[in-house]
Amino acid sequence: MYAENYKRFLELIDKLREFEGALIVEGPRDEVALRNLGVRAEIIRLSRLPLTEVALIASSHKEVMILTDFDRKGEELAGKLLRYLEGYPCRVDSETRRELKRIAKKDIKGIEELYGLYLKVVSVSGPHLEGIR
Repeated sequence: MYAENYKRFLELIDKLREFEGALIVEGPRDEVALRNLGVRAEIIRLSRLPLTEVALIASSHKEVMILTDFDRKGEELAGKLLRYLEGYPCRVDSETRRELKRIAKKDIKGIEELYGLYLKVVSVSGPHLEGIR
């Protein structure tokens, strides 16, 4: 990750921590990584249910954030979830995933690696970004 993206990356991590809706992830390791980052929101794992059921459960929240991996499969899942959630009144945030992918794709392949990247960024970013965390 380029040093100029450290601040924005840490802001996105804070956004995840403060998110109060439902987060949709692919599997248990993604959930563990988010919990390690301090995320308290409800996390719905795709590995447990069909996409239509995930969309139905997620739609009971005012906001839903899709956090699938950055690979082709993750892109397909995100696209399908967006289409399934279209008819529901919840607000869907797919922009956070898109921005994380843009900033971190060279360093990580998916959500389960976010915590490790966070630790790396914090260790090299130094005290000048201390106020963000």
